[in-house]
Amino acid sequence: MSSLDAVRARFARNEGLPFADILTEASIREVLNEHGVPFRDRVFNPVTTIWGFLSQVLSEDHSCRDAVSRIIAHRAAKGITVCSPNTASYCNARSRIPTTVLSTLATRTAAELHTSAGDQWKWNGRAVFIFDGSSVSMPDTAENRAMYPQPSTQQPGLGFPLARIAVLLSLATGACHDLAIAPYAGKGTGEKTLFRRMYDSLKSGDVVIADALFDDYFIACELHNRGIDLVAHAHFERVESQVAESRSDGDILVWQRPNKPHGMAGDKYRTYPKQLLMRQVTVDACDRNNRVQQFKVVTTILTPLIDGQQIGALYEHRWEGEVDIRSIKCTMQMDILRCKTPDMVHKEIWTHLLAYNLLRTVMAVAANENDIEPRKVSFKGAKQAVTAFAPKIEAARPEDRGRLIDTLLKTIAYHRVGDRPGRWEPRARKRRPRKSNRLTQPRVIAKLPHNRSKWF
Repeated sequence: MSSLDAVRARFARNEGLPFADILTEASIREVLNEHGVPFRDRVFNPVTTIWGFLSQVLSEDHSCRDAVSRIIAHRAAKGITVCSPNTASYCNARSRIPTTVLSTLATRTAAELHTSAGDQWKWNGRAVFIFDGSSVSMPDTAENRAMYPQPSTQQPGLGFPLARIAVLLSLATGACHDLAIAPYAGKGTGEKTLFRRMYDSLKSGDVVIADALFDDYFIACELHNRGIDLVAHAHFERVESQVAESRSDGDILVWQRPNKPHGMAGDKYRTYPKQLLMRQVTVDACDRNNRVQQFKVVTTILTPLIDGQQIGALYEHRWEGEVDIRSIKCTMQMDILRCKTPDMVHKEIWTHLLAYNLLRTVMAVAANENDIEPRKVSFKGAKQAVTAFAPKIEAARPEDRGRLIDTLLKTIAYHRVGDRPGRWEPRARKRRPRKSNRLTQPRVIAKLPHNRSKWF
């Protein structure tokens, strides 16, 4: 845990900027140099702009004006000449930062946290990742519609551009190690295609947990060839599969190579083996308030040293990925984006993930000091604590910051995720929404004089 201890030691030197103790100026400049980004020493240089962008996505307001106000307050507190409250310079500075810089910072933060994680946070000494997908909405502008068309179920002019996102999350720390973005519909935009883009983020010996969509022969083969194991919900019974061995902890199945999928080249199809050994485990869920009493899990983990109960328990952690996506979209308010061009949308998403990974790092430090697992710490509680303590740490004298940091970490570790085995709630709201008219025609048409009487 030496890396987490080093991060903890840097907390006392916090300058009040968002995560300046973890995301240091030196680390930002290093990434800028790697990508060959030239910049001048101005008020909104890339370092200040990135810190401002982070404060913006962490704020409940999410506006550029709020971010600029925070930068002005920080400069005034340090006795530095303040800049204009006008947001134009800040917005222009954000647009000049390449998306690759933000993505590199986000993935590198996750990788550093993963490296510092102890073996006690791993599963049988192996790194486990959860893959899952979701979608995000964005402003209805011509630029966004051109790259991310609105769903076909929405009438033209009444919907919003929608993007599909897929994330690769660490089971141990919850950090996001990779992200793929695509239009919500169309060829090459499915979750399987997005997952294949992330293969290079995985290493031999890793384990991937995925939902029933990944009960797929070809993906299982591709991961197996890379030395990566797959654990997925069994979607259907393969009539052509054979039971090679029946064991108390699961059956060893021989999967036959299915017919060539439409769109796959024949040469590539023939590179897949004609048979693949898989293991199928039946998970008993009768003692929990689940929708099913039993379900099956398939995996490429064949060793008898890991019994079926361990496989089933590992798959049940897939729900952690759903909770992490909820934290990113709801707690960090990334479900509805604000930027009006695809390039800025990508920057906004990666900045959210950078802030998310930095929060996960602080949570890991708090968990390490209190001898608990990072997954036991509440993400929302950690975000609330960090945003509450940040201005106090900035205003404190250097000799008093250590005490504030200790209190911050204890506060973060205090807020734990509730233990609710088998919890089930109806997907419905009791509180009724306010009654309001639904816009049934494009806004530009509704504002015409002969239509205004409909909307009073």
